[in-house]
Amino acid sequence: MKTFKGIGASPGLVVGEATVWRRQPLRMDWRRKPDIGVDAENERLDSALRATGEELLELQGQLQARLGRDHATILDAQLLILEDEDFLAAVRAGIAEGLGAEMAFTRSMAEALIPLDLPGDALFRERMVDFRDVEQRVVRALRGSAEQLPRLTEPTIFVAQELTPSQTAALDLSLVQAFVIDEGGHTGHTAIIARSLGVPAVIGLKDVCSKIASGDALAIDGSRGQVHIEPDAATLRRFTVRIARRKQAEERLLTMREVPAETTDGHRIELSANIELPQEIDLALANGAHGIGLVRTEYFYFQTAHLPSEDEQLASYRQVLDSVPEGEVIFRALDVGGDKLLAAMGGVREYNPFLGVRGARFLLRNPEILQTQLRALYRATVHGAMKIMFPMVCDLEELRAFHSHCEVVRDALTREGVEFDPDVDLGVMIETPSAVAMAKELAQECDFFSLGTNDLTQYVLAVDRTNPRVSHLARPHHPAVLRAIHDTVEAAHEAGIWVGCCGEMGSHPLWAILLVGLGVDEISANAAAVPMIKKVIRSVSLDQARTWAAEALTLKTPHEVERFMRASSNRQLREFLVSGG
Repeated sequence: MKTFKGIGASPGLVVGEATVWRRQPLRMDWRRKPDIGVDAENERLDSALRATGEELLELQGQLQARLGRDHATILDAQLLILEDEDFLAAVRAGIAEGLGAEMAFTRSMAEALIPLDLPGDALFRERMVDFRDVEQRVVRALRGSAEQLPRLTEPTIFVAQELTPSQTAALDLSLVQAFVIDEGGHTGHTAIIARSLGVPAVIGLKDVCSKIASGDALAIDGSRGQVHIEPDAATLRRFTVRIARRKQAEERLLTMREVPAETTDGHRIELSANIELPQEIDLALANGAHGIGLVRTEYFYFQTAHLPSEDEQLASYRQVLDSVPEGEVIFRALDVGGDKLLAAMGGVREYNPFLGVRGARFLLRNPEILQTQLRALYRATVHGAMKIMFPMVCDLEELRAFHSHCEVVRDALTREGVEFDPDVDLGVMIETPSAVAMAKELAQECDFFSLGTNDLTQYVLAVDRTNPRVSHLARPHHPAVLRAIHDTVEAAHEAGIWVGCCGEMGSHPLWAILLVGLGVDEISANAAAVPMIKKVIRSVSLDQARTWAAEALTLKTPHEVERFMRASSNRQLREFLVSGG
């Protein structure tokens, strides 16, 4: 038996046989010169573009039929690439230089990817998959060769180096038991589709595809990110027990959908869900989320070849609000590593984007982008209960600058006679040590805090969570992080505002209990984790959680905190954690 560790992108346990697919690389001969003339090469290009567009539209229809309209929009980005005038002009310029259509397209695609291929922003790198897929499809169309995906005839674990949206659409997803993918991250389309389907997914495995053959037995743990190849008898017995326990636990959890996330002594926590894409909302609500505690609006920017207009954004935000008839939705303003969008707009490359132009800094340096989004968000306020929060705010000057932009937008909408709610709550994400240090002052000038524990952990501990050599050190239960959360909550409550948590910390049962004990009022977990977090909250009293949190604050290492929490949690909670897999 061999075991490999990747990213647990979608929870669950499964044992089954592998179907391995490896995309055949396209071999290009850069020495080849076209012998049919520029006009004929352009005609070949146009024909390939039409054929690729028709193919993608057909696949989009299949994806919509299987998973719904929202999932089908994943292919919009690829269709837009085929219509991008600037990109196609670069391709035709290559043809005019004497390159064949294949070479011209490949060279232009490589040049288009240069600004995106930067460190520090996994979400942008995952969008590069769309570009590569279009390149493959257009070049294959030029050569008259079709791509052949395996035809699934029975339930299987699908293993691949990389899986694009269009390839996913071509699979019979009803027969996919799990995904095992070398490339990708937690926000990639494969991870999102797997979570929506409720099947396990382990991704970011580097080269495990080369170590698995079709027909190999696999045991997949999507929660822990583990892939066992040809599992031994002991591992199979362990998986059998865990799968049975998990099924029982899931059946119990589903009965709790309508009950509140309330401690045994009656203290209620607002339990919401984080979403990457609109299509995750149904799963969140089905799992018992009271609302959406974090909408990452970056998605709406990454799905188009241009900056989305005010009306396009409004339509997207309204779609989200219409999907949440009860409960509130919190929209986070655009939060990107600014080097990426600036590069697309002619800016300069940043070698340390985590400490560069991102979040609040990017928005405040690009007021036209900020105000367009704010106009769309304010206009959306009449379509449902919502709040707005600003990312990566470091100090009071940045918060006041955001308020000034909001005032400008409110005044303009009022003059135009546009209906909106001028009193929508405006919050601040607490993600940096400076925001923690200034929490008392920030709390006086906003309506709520939301703890972004992923970045807060990274900045407090000086750990790049995207760097595999040190990412294991990014532990949200580190005493330094717990004390930062404690200070933030105290400052907020002293000012009379509430505090939420929308980081991954809230999706871990032990750390969620610590958040409750530290006084956090709202927890927004990933959609799949909502039932488990609700169960955990309903398993302890507020006094118990406070006692545990107080003790955790006195401990000196993350190991001590974890050991204490596991030893202190009651028998019911420990059994649930084991069965949760």
